[in-house]
Amino acid sequence: MKTFWLIIFALFLISVYGNAQNDISDLPKTNLNAFQDITSVSFNEIADVITIIGKDKIYKISVEDSTELKEFFLNELKRKFYNHRFVYVVSDSVDAVLKFTGLKFKTEYSDLKEKRLFGDEFFKRHLSVLYNFSVSGGTEKSISALYKDEIRADLLDYVQGGNYAFLKSVLPDKPFIKKILVPAVIVAVSAVAAILFFSIRSK
Repeated sequence: MKTFWLIIFALFLISVYGNAQNDISDLPKTNLNAFQDITSVSFNEIADVITIIGKDKIYKISVEDSTELKEFFLNELKRKFYNHRFVYVVSDSVDAVLKFTGLKFKTEYSDLKEKRLFGDEFFKRHLSVLYNFSVSGGTEKSISALYKDEIRADLLDYVQGGNYAFLKSVLPDKPFIKKILVPAVIVAVSAVAAILFFSIRSK
């Protein structure tokens, strides 16, 4: 009977570990979706300026950046203000120039942590948007937005999906002991379960 319960316990540990790794319900936002959300939120201050000057005015958009951020930023501007009178090349006959400089989009991850023994490993995700904004040569204003949450480690590739480099970052490496100990325990438990199972059958 004691042997029977050892097998049950071993199979339980394997089942718990396996289910924790394979459960992909409630997927988090991808980094791309999260950056789109916080960039859109950051545009609320721009919307206020446009409301004061006049929504019916013609605005020249100037984004001073030579990286892929410019493409992403312009796409989000167009999506947010799709019904506004924005021009991106013509500089004559406009009512105001909206200038954006110093674009900085950053993805950062914390160290991996487990919430329970043999459970899922998690890391904290920290996304940030920062840029300067001015109207028709006026004083620049710094605008920022943040996004924070917690992600299961096995979903890292999923959340980093996308072609932009700023969507990706390096996850801090696990301590050496964690790299060795957890896999060794799983292998040992599996081996014990298999040995006990065949031992009982042979009797």
